[in-house]
Amino acid sequence: MMEARYWSTLKKSAGSLSFLVLAGLAVWIGGFRGSAGHADELPFPQPQLRQSSSGILRTTLQAHIGDSKLVDQNTGATSIVHTPTFEGTIPGPTLVVKPGDTLSINLVNDLPPNPPLNQQRAGAFPHDFNTINLHTHGLEVSPGGISDNIFRDMEPGTSHSIKVDIPRDHPSGTYWYHPHKHGTVTHQLLGGVAGFLIIKGGSGTLDDLPEIKAAKDLVMGFQDIRTATAANPTVPEGYVPLVNEETIQLGTFPFFTTVKKLQGVWSTFGLDGAPGLSNFYYTTNGVTNPTLHMRPGEVQRWRLLNATQGDNLVLSLQGHALHIVAMDGITVGKMITLSDKTPLVIAPGQRYDVLVKAGAPGTYHLQSLDPAAPASVSPSGIAPKSRNSRTSFDFPTPCAPSPETDCKGQLSYPFPLATIKVDGNPIDMQLPAGSLPVPAGLPSVDTMLNTIPNATRNVAFEMCGKAGMTQMAMPKNRLPSCGWYFAEYDKKFWGGTPFLTLPLMRDDDDKGVPGNDPQIPLVNFKKEGLFNPHRPLFDNMIADNYEEWTVINRSFSDHPFHIHQNHFLVTKINGQTLMSPEWHDTIIVPGATPQPSNPLPPPPQPNINTTPSGSITFRIHFNPVTVGCFVMHCHILTHEDLGMMQRVDILTGPNQPPNHCDADQMVLH
Repeated sequence: MMEARYWSTLKKSAGSLSFLVLAGLAVWIGGFRGSAGHADELPFPQPQLRQSSSGILRTTLQAHIGDSKLVDQNTGATSIVHTPTFEGTIPGPTLVVKPGDTLSINLVNDLPPNPPLNQQRAGAFPHDFNTINLHTHGLEVSPGGISDNIFRDMEPGTSHSIKVDIPRDHPSGTYWYHPHKHGTVTHQLLGGVAGFLIIKGGSGTLDDLPEIKAAKDLVMGFQDIRTATAANPTVPEGYVPLVNEETIQLGTFPFFTTVKKLQGVWSTFGLDGAPGLSNFYYTTNGVTNPTLHMRPGEVQRWRLLNATQGDNLVLSLQGHALHIVAMDGITVGKMITLSDKTPLVIAPGQRYDVLVKAGAPGTYHLQSLDPAAPASVSPSGIAPKSRNSRTSFDFPTPCAPSPETDCKGQLSYPFPLATIKVDGNPIDMQLPAGSLPVPAGLPSVDTMLNTIPNATRNVAFEMCGKAGMTQMAMPKNRLPSCGWYFAEYDKKFWGGTPFLTLPLMRDDDDKGVPGNDPQIPLVNFKKEGLFNPHRPLFDNMIADNYEEWTVINRSFSDHPFHIHQNHFLVTKINGQTLMSPEWHDTIIVPGATPQPSNPLPPPPQPNINTTPSGSITFRIHFNPVTVGCFVMHCHILTHEDLGMMQRVDILTGPNQPPNHCDADQMVLH
């Protein structure tokens, strides 16, 4: 009943806007072709540009169901999809500001109404998919009030002011924006609701370097858009499916079961990844495999963004090196060059600015490689392993060819995210040499490394499950924290139905004490394991302090760690020291290895309790402008939406009360 009413309302909403959206899309693609193009090419688009003037960017972002034309990379078939968008385009407009500017947004939520709560599974289970807000990912700005405040709820049919003051010394670079309403983010990003946010100019900017200034500056936003096929029994064709509200676990198990409660949260997209229920499109700026023309010897700056819901993108440009000049918006000390034999791994949420110098005339592909192949989470090359991200096995994914796998008729690795055609008159443009400008607004690397930390913390990603017949059905194969948290997060917490998969993010210094029940070997943990907006995991983080953190991954999946408001300096990966520390706001915490080849228990499958964990270690400085409450989380959005996230608070000083936090007024329903 809920789905029928909801989708009837949604289709009416989409129909009333379709002319506006399609007209806007035509301008978006046609206005930014960049080259004449050819009949067999999809031209390389750039999103609409909105720039600040006289110190302010005043704009409106309207969220509504947009109609977009997408081409299936495998079949060549063209479809019209109807997905949530900002301004009717995938991605939304690119917002460009300068240090010291104000970003003033009128956010209008014209998405369809949410169903009544009594027609949804609520509690901590994902629901209210058309409630949104806005996160300015990577910006070191205030998290409170009407700034980058992810604790605001912006319901359908309402408008809200957002005002983000950019500090005068903020590093220039590539950032992005997207909704961050807990429990709804997967749904929104699978529709394409996101956009670039670029800061240009200011002290120490990369933009003024002659070689950079001469290069064409292009954004490349990679997204996975997923919509229902005509065979999907839950939603009309072309719309983003919702979730299986009857489920008791993250993924479908036993394989291809017909028992609804054993089918996964996102089994509405396909049981155990089987095709037929949904289509998926890997888009670059809203187009599948667009064509970009370069002249031989030309240098371009590409701002790469992984805006997928949970895919680690393992990228390589045929016949060309990628020259890294910035990571997550922050300029590197010296340009890092990766040959086409060394892939660049971009986690969900990460950005890399790269320079590309075109080689000999010809056609080349910017490829997405099989993430099962060994690759490092860092350009340093440390600890190359499989880059699997276990988002939910129910999402159909590209096929990985092997002697045992027939990928005929399927999109398979490697597949192109863009086609690069090198043609025209040669030009010999130069790449920068030597040290790059030191970014403003951050402590120096020497200061970060040589300042004695005010505190040392340890955070753990842990996956708990007890699906029948799997390895974790046996307590000896589960982490010792799992039993306690299964009892803590009961069916009431999950909206009236038990849930047997817990994606935990917790304080690893909260050790618990031994218990007497083998099902619950450790008891009396003091802190939350899943997101609770009312309880910060750490309530003693002090503005202007320096800290050292280690984030541990006790699971067989990679987990991209992201903390809002403040960048951090990565010094170690899996305990190995980086020769050159890296600034990030998002980075993969490697999964435990070796990984199981089968979820079923027969040996010799590895046991998570005896398998070496992955980890990252970093130094962080809490910018005083970021005083307030915000979050850190896994940027696999299916994990985040199920609670792999924690609130953290920055105080103005020791023993000072926290600033007002809108999370304290949130109602958990």
